[in-house]
Parts: sequence; structure tokens; C-alpha cells
Amino acid sequence: MLTPHRILHVILLALIMARSSFAGAGPSKPAEIPKDKGYYVGDLGHGLYWVTDGFYTSMFATTGKGVIVVDAPPALGKHLLDAIQSVTREPVTHLVYSHSHADHIGAAGLFPRGVQVIAHDDTRARLARTSAKDRPYPYGVFVGGAAVPLPTITFARDYTLTVGEQVLKLRYDGDDHEPGNLYIYAPRQKVLMKVDIVFPGWSPFEYLAIAEDTFGYLGAMDKILGYDFTSLVSGHWDRLATRADVELQKAYLGAVTDNAAAALKSVDFTAIAGKVGTADFGALFQAYLGAVVDRCVALTVPAWKDKLGGVASLTATHCHQLVMALRVD
Repeated sequence: MLTPHRILHVILLALIMARSSFAGAGPSKPAEIPKDKGYYVGDLGHGLYWVTDGFYTSMFATTGKGVIVVDAPPALGKHLLDAIQSVTREPVTHLVYSHSHADHIGAAGLFPRGVQVIAHDDTRARLARTSAKDRPYPYGVFVGGAAVPLPTITFARDYTLTVGEQVLKLRYDGDDHEPGNLYIYAPRQKVLMKVDIVFPGWSPFEYLAIAEDTFGYLGAMDKILGYDFTSLVSGHWDRLATRADVELQKAYLGAVTDNAAAALKSVDFTAIAGKVGTADFGALFQAYLGAVVDRCVALTVPAWKDKLGGVASLTATHCHQLVMALRVD
């Protein structure tokens, strides 16, 4: 019998196969995910590993004294435990939340009690809010997800996690995707994990990955490039990101920003008001902003549709996000 969780994985694997030709054109190759397992484990060196089901990624490290896990996406679910057990018999002793979103940490309840959970102060505050009895969502709604344990260790700016032979440097460097979203750096391996900012080989998820701070999101790419990294675990898709991926996405979003500004300057509000009328302000502004977004899309898509996946389908949402930010921020 196919469970909802299994059905999701069948769908995800089909989508991975459908898009593999585009993803393979990027600077690093997609992971080959065994169909019988539904996940892939990649060796990042010196006891550090990444895991993907093709749509979500997480990271873990063996230390000689226990395993450190960074994020527990519910789409991976038990596969994350299988991945860890495929390389070590050490117990999981530490769990880092990159941020509070349920699609990245909703399987945290799979780990045994007593695991030390580390996160930013803002992440703990958000999780405390969603754990109230009258607000059970979003944990437990996403397939495979459930309520997650609150962090046991929090910090405001920097935290160095040292366990056995492994060191992870955690930093909060301002709002972007959401408050509390961390930079997680393994200096020995030169691996950076920063979630929901870069989507290797693809344009970002809709509305700049539902960024709460648009300009913080844009600025995060320069902060990522400020790290000495060779591989970026980005939280999504079936491959690691490279510096070239970050540079390409930065260039795309720079073009979207410029084109949103050009559209705001060139679309004539008065002319649209003359056509739509002013009796219904909602209809008027919807028509005007729609025209601005359409102009931004027309300026962006032809130049970028063959450089990144998803440009044709997602650029309108990115234009909308930038248009609104440029108008009010």
C-alpha cells in the first residue's frame, strides 16, 4: 500500500528525472539517487556528509563522540536516519536548525530525546510561538512532519560548535529568507550551508523563496561569496552549489532588480487609470502593478530562460517581489 509519504517520493523522483537534463548543465553534476533507496549520501571529506532526496538537502558530521546533524527535512524523513546509519554507528548527539521553517526541520522529532538542539534566538522564539496549543501549524501538516523540539542552546550572533574532531561555525548575519537563518560553516572541509538562498542551476523558488526581507535576501549572496568555500549545501535540489552557481543567481537577480526599476519608471500609471477608471482603487492598482510586473518579465525572461531553470515560470513572482520592495523599501 502506498502511503502519502511514499507517494510524495514517487512524484519527486519522477520530477527529478524530468528535469535532470537541465540540472546537469550546471557547474556540478546532480546526485544519482538510487530508486530503491530514495536518497543519496555524498562525502564532503573528513567525516562530513550531505544527504538529498532530490528536492531537499541536509548535512551531518561524524565526530568520534556522536553525530552532528544540520536540519531534518520531513521530505527526507526516515531516510535521513538511514543515511547516517549507512556511514556510522555513532548516535546523534547534536542537531542544528538552520532556521524555523517546517519543510527543513519538521522531521527533527525522529531523533532521540537528549539531543542538544542549537539555533538562533529568533528561531527559538518562532518555534515557541508555533508550538502553542491553539497554533499547531505548520508542524505536522507537511508530509512526514511533526512537532519539533525547542532548541536547548541559542545565541544572538556567533556560536562555535565543537564536538570531537569536528568544528562548525554558526553565524547570524542579519535577516534574509527569515529572521534567524544561519550561515553554517565547516572550515576544515571548506563547506558552507546556507538554506533557501541559492537554488543551484535554477532560479529561486517563488517570490524570492518567500523572502521576508527582500534586500537582505539579495545581499546574502555577497555574504555567501565572502566565505572560503568549495561546496555550498543550499537546502534544495539534487546537487551541491558552487561559487559559480552563486554568481549566476546573483547576476540573474541583479537583472530582475534593474528591470523592475525600469518597469516602474516606464509604465504610465495615468494611462492605465484612464483605461481602468478610478472608481475601484483595488482594480486600478492591480492593473497598474500587473502591467509593471509584465514589463519586468518581458525585459528579463528572453535573456535568462536558457541560463537557469524555472525562469519562464518563476520570474513573474520575482518581479512582483522586487517591484513591491522597490516601491516601499
